[in-house]
Amino acid sequence: MEIESTDINMKTVQQAQVTRSDRHTRLTCYFSMIIAVCSVMTFVVILVVVLAVVPKVLSLMDTAQRTLNNLESVSEELKSLELTETIKNIEDNTTNAMQDVSTSMEQLRELDMDSLNRSIQGLSESVSEFRALFGA
Repeated sequence: MEIESTDINMKTVQQAQVTRSDRHTRLTCYFSMIIAVCSVMTFVVILVVVLAVVPKVLSLMDTAQRTLNNLESVSEELKSLELTETIKNIEDNTTNAMQDVSTSMEQLRELDMDSLNRSIQGLSESVSEFRALFGA
């Protein structure tokens, strides 16, 4: 009986080991499938992102290149304008205009307003006399 009991215990231990081994195998297979599904989902997400982002990046790079080309042409145009000469001419013209205004102001100050008013009054009286003479 003792042998039978030892055999039964051995069989029970072996069955327990097989059961643990089967459970371990099933869990390993289950986690392997989860990892495979996650890997496929990650690949799909990366593929979608690449397909969505790459055209936008290419478009952005094309726009940047066109902008740089436009900046180069504007730079060339600015070089050809000779801005320093244009600014000097504007400054000279402004100085001349200011001198002319100063001269005019001095002449206006020297003008005798009382004499001018008397001359205008005399002219007005003369025109009135001619008007009366010609019957208007």
